Amino acid sequence: MNLNTDTFWQYSLDVYGRDNVAATAIALQDDFGVNVNMLLLLCWCMDNGGIVTLNQWQVLHAAIAETESLLVAHREKRRAERQASPFNEKAYDALKREELDLEMQQQEALTTMYNRLSVEYVPVQGVNGSIASFVNLFKLRQQPQAVKYLTSVIQSLHSTAK
Repeated sequence: MNLNTDTFWQYSLDVYGRDNVAATAIALQDDFGVNVNMLLLLCWCMDNGGIVTLNQWQVLHAAIAETESLLVAHREKRRAERQASPFNEKAYDALKREELDLEMQQQEALTTMYNRLSVEYVPVQGVNGSIASFVNLFKLRQQPQAVKYLTSVIQSLHSTAK
Protein backbone atom coordinates (compact mmCIF):
# COMPACT_ATOMS: atom_id res chain seq x y z
CA MET A 1 0.00 0.00 0.00
CA ASN A 2 1.44 3.36 -1.02
CA LEU A 3 1.21 6.31 1.35
CA ASN A 4 0.38 9.58 -0.41
CA THR A 5 2.01 12.71 1.06
CA ASP A 6 -1.12 14.86 0.75
CA THR A 7 -3.35 12.15 2.18
CA PHE A 8 -0.95 11.67 5.08
CA TRP A 9 -0.85 15.43 5.74
CA GLN A 10 -4.66 15.57 5.89
CA TYR A 11 -4.76 12.45 8.06
CA SER A 12 -2.19 14.05 10.40
CA LEU A 13 -4.20 17.27 10.69
CA ASP A 14 -7.27 15.20 11.57
CA VAL A 15 -5.52 13.16 14.27
CA TYR A 16 -3.55 16.13 15.64
CA GLY A 17 -6.78 18.11 15.94
CA ARG A 18 -8.50 15.56 18.15
CA ASP A 19 -9.03 16.22 21.85
CA ASN A 20 -5.70 16.37 23.69
CA VAL A 21 -3.64 14.83 20.86
CA ALA A 22 -1.69 18.02 20.09
CA ALA A 23 -0.78 18.65 23.73
CA THR A 24 0.10 14.99 24.29
CA ALA A 25 2.18 14.80 21.11
CA ILE A 26 4.09 17.96 22.08
CA ALA A 27 4.72 16.52 25.56
CA LEU A 28 6.11 13.34 23.96
CA GLN A 29 8.28 15.52 21.73
CA ASP A 30 9.56 17.90 24.39
CA ASP A 31 9.87 15.51 27.33
CA PHE A 32 10.85 12.25 25.61
CA GLY A 33 12.32 13.16 22.20
CA VAL A 34 9.54 11.57 20.16
CA ASN A 35 9.20 12.85 16.63
CA VAL A 36 5.58 13.97 16.16
CA ASN A 37 5.49 13.13 12.45
CA MET A 38 6.69 9.62 13.21
CA LEU A 39 4.05 9.40 15.94
CA LEU A 40 1.43 10.38 13.36
CA LEU A 41 2.83 7.75 11.00
CA LEU A 42 2.42 5.19 13.79
CA CYS A 43 -1.21 6.28 14.07
CA TRP A 44 -1.67 5.89 10.32
CA CYS A 45 -0.17 2.40 10.54
CA MET A 46 -2.54 1.55 13.38
CA ASP A 47 -5.52 2.69 11.31
CA ASN A 48 -4.34 0.91 8.16
CA GLY A 49 -2.82 -2.30 9.51
CA GLY A 50 0.78 -1.47 8.57
CA ILE A 51 3.39 -3.29 10.65
CA VAL A 52 6.66 -1.35 10.84
CA THR A 53 9.61 -3.21 12.37
CA LEU A 54 12.26 -1.62 14.60
CA ASN A 55 14.74 -1.70 11.71
CA GLN A 56 12.22 0.06 9.46
CA TRP A 57 11.55 2.72 12.14
CA GLN A 58 15.32 3.27 12.32
CA VAL A 59 15.48 3.72 8.54
CA LEU A 60 12.55 6.19 8.70
CA HIS A 61 14.20 8.06 11.58
CA ALA A 62 17.44 8.35 9.60
CA ALA A 63 15.51 9.59 6.56
CA ILE A 64 14.28 12.63 8.49
CA ALA A 65 17.51 13.46 10.34
CA GLU A 66 18.22 16.53 8.21
CA THR A 67 14.71 17.95 8.45
CA GLU A 68 14.63 17.15 12.16
CA SER A 69 17.71 19.24 12.90
CA LEU A 70 16.21 22.11 10.88
CA LEU A 71 12.90 21.78 12.73
CA VAL A 72 14.52 21.71 16.17
CA ALA A 73 16.50 24.88 15.44
CA HIS A 74 13.45 26.59 13.94
CA ARG A 75 11.21 25.54 16.83
CA GLU A 76 13.68 27.10 19.30
CA LYS A 77 13.67 30.31 17.27
CA ARG A 78 9.84 30.38 17.21
CA ARG A 79 9.61 29.73 20.96
CA ALA A 80 12.11 32.50 21.65
CA GLU A 81 10.03 34.86 19.51
CA ARG A 82 6.98 33.90 21.56
CA GLN A 83 8.79 35.06 24.70
CA ALA A 84 10.15 38.26 23.10
CA SER A 85 9.16 41.55 24.61
CA PRO A 86 7.46 43.25 23.00
CA PHE A 87 5.71 40.35 21.32
CA ASN A 88 5.67 40.66 17.52
CA GLU A 89 2.64 38.70 16.32
CA LYS A 90 3.53 39.09 12.62
CA ALA A 91 7.01 37.70 13.13
CA TYR A 92 5.68 34.87 15.29
CA ASP A 93 3.00 33.94 12.73
CA ALA A 94 5.60 33.93 9.95
CA LEU A 95 7.77 31.57 12.00
CA LYS A 96 4.75 29.29 12.59
CA ARG A 97 4.08 29.14 8.83
CA GLU A 98 7.75 28.36 8.15
CA GLU A 99 7.65 25.62 10.76
CA LEU A 100 4.58 24.08 9.11
CA ASP A 101 6.45 24.10 5.78
CA LEU A 102 9.33 22.24 7.44
CA GLU A 103 6.86 19.76 8.96
CA MET A 104 5.44 19.15 5.48
CA GLN A 105 8.95 18.58 4.10
CA GLN A 106 9.61 16.11 6.87
CA GLN A 107 6.38 14.27 6.15
CA GLU A 108 7.32 14.10 2.48
CA ALA A 109 10.68 12.55 3.41
CA LEU A 110 8.87 10.10 5.70
CA THR A 111 6.31 9.05 3.11
CA THR A 112 8.95 8.70 0.39
CA MET A 113 11.01 6.38 2.58
CA TYR A 114 7.95 4.54 3.89
CA ASN A 115 6.92 3.74 0.32
CA ARG A 116 10.36 2.22 -0.32
CA LEU A 117 10.04 -0.17 2.61
CA SER A 118 8.46 -3.61 2.44
CA VAL A 119 5.83 -2.99 5.09
CA GLU A 120 3.54 -5.89 5.87
CA TYR A 121 -0.16 -5.31 6.39
CA VAL A 122 -2.57 -7.20 8.60
CA PRO A 123 -6.25 -6.73 9.34
CA VAL A 124 -6.72 -3.61 11.47
CA GLN A 125 -8.23 -5.58 14.38
CA GLY A 126 -5.82 -6.80 17.02
CA VAL A 127 -2.46 -5.74 18.29
CA ASN A 128 -0.14 -3.86 15.94
CA GLY A 129 3.54 -4.74 16.34
CA SER A 130 4.52 -1.27 15.16
CA ILE A 131 3.85 0.04 18.67
CA ALA A 132 6.52 -2.08 20.38
CA SER A 133 9.07 -1.17 17.71
CA PHE A 134 8.20 2.52 18.04
CA VAL A 135 8.54 2.33 21.84
CA ASN A 136 11.96 0.71 21.42
CA LEU A 137 13.13 3.28 18.86
CA PHE A 138 12.46 6.17 21.22
CA LYS A 139 13.48 4.20 24.36
CA LEU A 140 10.11 4.72 26.04
CA ARG A 141 9.75 1.29 27.68
CA GLN A 142 10.98 2.46 31.10
CA GLN A 143 9.15 5.80 30.85
CA PRO A 144 5.67 5.28 32.36
CA GLN A 145 4.52 8.83 31.55
CA ALA A 146 5.61 8.46 27.94
CA VAL A 147 3.74 5.15 27.66
CA LYS A 148 0.68 6.83 29.15
CA TYR A 149 0.91 9.64 26.59
CA LEU A 150 1.41 7.20 23.72
CA THR A 151 -1.57 5.14 24.89
CA SER A 152 -3.68 8.30 25.00
CA VAL A 153 -2.81 9.19 21.41
CA ILE A 154 -3.54 5.65 20.20
CA GLN A 155 -6.85 5.59 22.06
CA SER A 156 -7.80 8.85 20.32
CA LEU A 157 -7.84 6.91 17.05
CA HIS A 158 -10.91 5.06 18.27
CA SER A 159 -12.67 7.93 20.00
CA THR A 160 -15.75 9.54 18.55
CA ALA A 161 -14.62 13.06 19.55
CA LYS A 162 -12.85 14.02 16.35
